[in-house]
Amino acid sequence: MYSLATLVSGRRASLLLGGLMAAGLAGCENQTEAVPESGRDYFPLEAGAYRVYDVVDTSYQANVPTVSRFQFKEQVDTGLETDATGQPVYRIIRSRRTLPTDAWKVDSIITVTATSRSLTEQRNNRRTVELVFPVQEDKSWNWNAFNSLDTLVAVNRFYTRVGQPFSISRGGKTYQYDNTVTTTSDVSDKEINAAYYTVIRSTFARGVGPVYRVRRRFISRCDAVGCNPAFRQQGQSRSEVLIDSGK
Repeated sequence: MYSLATLVSGRRASLLLGGLMAAGLAGCENQTEAVPESGRDYFPLEAGAYRVYDVVDTSYQANVPTVSRFQFKEQVDTGLETDATGQPVYRIIRSRRTLPTDAWKVDSIITVTATSRSLTEQRNNRRTVELVFPVQEDKSWNWNAFNSLDTLVAVNRFYTRVGQPFSISRGGKTYQYDNTVTTTSDVSDKEINAAYYTVIRSTFARGVGPVYRVRRRFISRCDAVGCNPAFRQQGQSRSEVLIDSGK
């Protein structure tokens, strides 16, 4: 399949390789040196566990927003399977409801594969690399290494704020986590030019999993004079905040 060099950027791969070599030499001198934790517990997968997200979805047409609110529930299925290579595969059943009093209705199935090197998700027949291990500040990789949306060597995802606390408010309540990691689409959390604006960001809490996800994609209005980023000709913004979890 794909090598680690495919997932990690060339520049940072060189730094990582140098770090690994240095760690190997240090290990020869001190066999008791601690090995970095992998970070697998930023996305725990336990049969029957569930997470409920409050979702705010806003679409834009000619700079006019249309807002909808609903909830997603993602529950790890009880059946653990393996893929063609023998790796463990988890099915996560995503359900949706408009109001907290409504019954859940199955929306889609998410397939998660977790190995010692990475965690991938498959949604709507598109497989993406959500996490790479070990989790380290500024490590980068190709989010689309297993699909055809980018070249196989593209670098479009990286870690930031590893081990840092995180808090977010939704519906008058604040949710706080002591140890989190955030994955982003580039160094500034966004890619922006005069015509296009994109944000893809996720925050994972240790022992909990994804606690915040946001995606924003806008196309600005452009004419013969130029483009106006403040005028959202069309696009969508969706944020998901974890409000409940358990099993």
